[in-house]
Amino acid sequence: MSTPTSQARYSSLSIALHWFTLLLMVAIYVAIEMHESLPRGHALRRPMEEWHIYLGVILLPIAIFRAVMILRSNIPAIVPAPPVWQHRITLAMKVYLYVLMIGNPILGWMMENAEGHVVTLFGMGLPSLVGESEALADVVSEAHEVLGVSGYFFIGLHAVAALYHHYLVKDNTLVRMLPRFGKKDSNS
Repeated sequence: MSTPTSQARYSSLSIALHWFTLLLMVAIYVAIEMHESLPRGHALRRPMEEWHIYLGVILLPIAIFRAVMILRSNIPAIVPAPPVWQHRITLAMKVYLYVLMIGNPILGWMMENAEGHVVTLFGMGLPSLVGESEALADVVSEAHEVLGVSGYFFIGLHAVAALYHHYLVKDNTLVRMLPRFGKKDSNS
């Protein structure tokens, strides 16, 4: 498990993946919201759903890689150190966000397979995780939607917490994950 260190920032790779993941998740949510807002039969409705699925499949290996990285790397310490209860809440939030980033693409993949669809990536069909089953599709679809909708709240809470720490607590929580433009990052 990772431990806090005296380094000031996350590595350049961690920072880049964090912000790329945010952009990817925004695109995933935009695609499904556009799909849902378009009337049935609209020419863009199915392509928006396909982009939602495609981007979710791309998110999965990135999120797994990030989870492995965070478990194997040293995390920059928050200065000044927050109370223990805040560390526990932060850990719970990170676990939840990784469940969202890893679990929901898997649930979406299972849902597509249970509905009889093949999930593709870069034009290649991916193996089916489950067989076709209307009952399973219904259960997995509900779980996928509940987890996805709860993501709006928890991603927003994550952002608000970072801003709270930066502007009100005035610690380095947010700065640790901001890119350093124009200067070489010694923690890469």
